[in-house]
Amino acid sequence: MNYKQEYIYTPKCYESCAGYCCAGFTNPNFKLIRSNFIALPLFDIEYQEYLKAGAINGMEAAKKSEKFKLKGGQTITLHWLHCDKKGLCNPHSNRPLVCKLYPILPKVSSSGEILGFFNGTIFDLFFDDKSHPCTLIKEKRSAIEDMLKSNLTDLLKDPNYIFIFKAAQIAVEHLQNYIKDIFGTYIIDEIPQDKVALFWGEVEMAMMLRRAWNTPKFIDDINEAYENIAKIWGEFLPIEP
Repeated sequence: MNYKQEYIYTPKCYESCAGYCCAGFTNPNFKLIRSNFIALPLFDIEYQEYLKAGAINGMEAAKKSEKFKLKGGQTITLHWLHCDKKGLCNPHSNRPLVCKLYPILPKVSSSGEILGFFNGTIFDLFFDDKSHPCTLIKEKRSAIEDMLKSNLTDLLKDPNYIFIFKAAQIAVEHLQNYIKDIFGTYIIDEIPQDKVALFWGEVEMAMMLRRAWNTPKFIDDINEAYENIAKIWGEFLPIEP
């Protein structure tokens, strides 16, 4: 990964949304998720590149790291950065991939072909495009999709990043389906006003307790994604004791 590359170029877009993406995702209905920082996930391959590039000042090390084992013994390591920079990250070019690609992520095939896009951050999964807080989604979605189709070509030649995007899509879809099973929809605009607080309460608990992901189906889907990519590209995740 070329950590200096910009994947989406939209100068001063923050002026149209009060810096929504970097302001911290506050929600008055949340009871537990109340903090001045945003938790940014980096898989190990990106985290090592992030450190090699010099990191962001004040964010030189992950606050938390987790390891997950696939059925074949392969290890997924996920590092969490805590960002309180509110858009003033320095150097700006060292932003993590989830920031560089905001507000969308690519849906990809096991071979690295882009099949579409989805709203990729955990707090943005429940908005219709018309009511999304990000101006890029509401007004320039087609343009930023075209940018990513062009600029992600090299990154999608690496099975690690193909897997990262596949895993992100699976995580998003499981969370959306978990909420849909409860309310019949995962779009907040379709929720009756008297159930909005309940809706966001379920979203918060689903994330905090990982209810949407602590399931055999989620584990199976992640394992299947890895196996399908490895069939094409060869094994790429380490097997650790």
